[in-house]
Amino acid sequence: MRHSRAATLPSPFGRLAGLLIAVACAAPASHAAGSWVHDPSDFPSSPLCKPAEVTLWACEARRETFALCAGKGADGHPVTIQYRVQDRHGKVVLRYPEPLRAPSSAFAYLCSANGDARVEFTVGKTRYSLVDPLRDVSFISVAKDGKQRTHLTCKQGNQSLQLNDTIALMRALRVAPPR
Repeated sequence: MRHSRAATLPSPFGRLAGLLIAVACAAPASHAAGSWVHDPSDFPSSPLCKPAEVTLWACEARRETFALCAGKGADGHPVTIQYRVQDRHGKVVLRYPEPLRAPSSAFAYLCSANGDARVEFTVGKTRYSLVDPLRDVSFISVAKDGKQRTHLTCKQGNQSLQLNDTIALMRALRVAPPR
């Protein structure tokens, strides 16, 4: 099959779409080498995160509270990220990772071209996805042995996983996209 040169060149729309995809989840250069968030007030708050931590993502569903908390380590210590779940009785029933370890070995992060973002991690045979759609309400998807088990819709959206500070933090911590 013979292809014409015109067929291989991107159309103006194709070039624009490519540019928008590149920009949708690009952190500003001033943050790219950054290490910590510039404006913690941009993020939601959660009682599960300590006062010195930033709540990267929060969700309330089924009378449970879920949060992704980031803490800045002391000088010479890395930033930590931990997912926490509090049951309806106020007891923290899950902390991941426990003990704390480098976020790049515990989490995966992806900010899609459409602006949706998600953090994923696996505990045993259970895969958790914290999804933060740009134009909808956040949710948690839980799969075990590759089969969808739970879908929890949060009471409200966050749009905090798409923030420039979150993108820059995940890049600085070398948190890779899901495989």
